[in-house]
Amino acid sequence: MTAAVEVGHGHGQGHGHGHGNGHGHGHGHGHAPHAPADVLAYLNGEPVPRELLDERLAALRAGDAACVLPRADSREGRQLTRWVAQVVITEQLCIEELRRRADEVATAADKPLDVSTAIAVGSITAAALAGSEAVRRVAEVVSREVGISRAQLEYAADVLGVEPPADPDVPVERWHAELVDSARLEAFARWLNAAQHERVQLVHGLEHPGDSNQPDNLHRH
Repeated sequence: MTAAVEVGHGHGQGHGHGHGNGHGHGHGHGHAPHAPADVLAYLNGEPVPRELLDERLAALRAGDAACVLPRADSREGRQLTRWVAQVVITEQLCIEELRRRADEVATAADKPLDVSTAIAVGSITAAALAGSEAVRRVAEVVSREVGISRAQLEYAADVLGVEPPADPDVPVERWHAELVDSARLEAFARWLNAAQHERVQLVHGLEHPGDSNQPDNLHRH
């Protein structure tokens, strides 16, 4: 493994269309540093093992969807590798966050978050939420206090042609619960984007798939 590196502002996540987290292109990442072959990324300056990515890719290519996956050495295959890398990095970031918040998580009452519509905040975030308990737990914790305003609730009720519930914070109808969960998912996505910006350093060859500065990006402007 390699020595730790300093992580700071300016590393960028380069979110793009389709593969991204749903926040636009964000910062460029054309200056992603070269790293040893066994490094996936740096989290708080410490190397994340590349084997986590290799194991995930091997499992995908051994699974039922193997026949529809692009060749690993093609542009699409390299983009798939970047996409999976982002899912793994998201998971590792949230595992670390749970350690940071151990006391808070242990003492807080559960406030479950329905992640069934998480694709609305991007395919990477949705995949991480679907596959990792740590990601779901962090999403629940960081969005626990998020709600919707009475004005938002009344507007949604008017569109649906129903009476607005009395309390914006206590969903009694499915549409109301979905509205609250949507706001919470958006809050988690914003938290995740900020945490990645602060703590994660991507490396050459494993830039974000939506980064317009990396050579395999399919969306040129």
